[in-house]
Amino acid sequence: MVGSPSLDAALSRIGLHLLQYLHQETDAIWTISATPIGTAFGVPGQDGTALAFLCLHDDVDPSRFQRLGESVAAALGSIAEAETKSVVVLQTPADLSPDPWGEVDGRMVAYFQPIVELSTGEVVAIEALARMQTADGVLGPDSFLDAYSTGPSMLGLFDRMLRSSLQFLSDFTHSIPDLSAALNLEFAGVPDHGLAELVERRLGEYGIESDAITIELNERIAYELTPGALRQLRTLADLGVKLLLDDVPHSFDALTLLDGVPISGAKLDRRHVQQLTAGDRECAEVAHILTRAAEHEIEVIAEGVETQAQCDRLVQLGCRFGQGYLFAVPQPASSLTAVLGAPLTSTW
Repeated sequence: MVGSPSLDAALSRIGLHLLQYLHQETDAIWTISATPIGTAFGVPGQDGTALAFLCLHDDVDPSRFQRLGESVAAALGSIAEAETKSVVVLQTPADLSPDPWGEVDGRMVAYFQPIVELSTGEVVAIEALARMQTADGVLGPDSFLDAYSTGPSMLGLFDRMLRSSLQFLSDFTHSIPDLSAALNLEFAGVPDHGLAELVERRLGEYGIESDAITIELNERIAYELTPGALRQLRTLADLGVKLLLDDVPHSFDALTLLDGVPISGAKLDRRHVQQLTAGDRECAEVAHILTRAAEHEIEVIAEGVETQAQCDRLVQLGCRFGQGYLFAVPQPASSLTAVLGAPLTSTW
């Protein structure tokens, strides 16, 4: 039988992905070839048989390479001096491709805004918000989000915000051990595979527990989650990552579309927060939304809180958490560190 060659980092990750499927020992898997379209693996079986795998990169159509997979299996059988048992063509998780999530502009950075307990001003979390640094100043998402509307580029931006958030938490894990981070991901950007593995790997790299991360699922465009995307969300929830919806009223309908994916909370949009001081009828509408959320056991975070009157009314209506210019504007990590660890009051 052929010995086990040394695998480079990328191939090792693919091998580990296969091991989850095969429940084999690490040294039982070995490479016979690495190509631009993917990597061929062999797994020694019992009684001199062998199982061949062809892991294709994410952008490769598996149906086009079934014949190649059969050829790889035949080569494996020859090399191993064994009769090949079968060939399986697997799609490599997207984050294992050479440039997994596409290019992300080097000017893209994370700004952070605190999320506070409204009754005390205590910072309980930070939200990572994408910004673009230019010679003319820092640009908000309206200036660049359309450029990140496709799956790979959207996930590239998500990965950058994830790493920035985890670094922030790592820097403060000793002084504020319960601090958590939230970051955004479009529903349309949830892939069929690779996302949960990416998040789990990043958590391990930074030594952060999974329940310290919340992913806020946004809907800028109409979406329809595939079965694979739903599996990714369930896997994230199983890992302990919290999932949040971006708008409370829409979340009641989304719960049905999510087919049992556990949702821990939802955002109350700034337009509803502004209604709180507009009149009794408008305030009653917001109260009804918060009551329904409580019935569905959805924790609400109010965003766009700008006045103390809005904050006080939210507390009266039972909303515990919020964020907005009343407490702090989005800012770089280096600026935000000065205000963490103490209750935030009005910055106006």
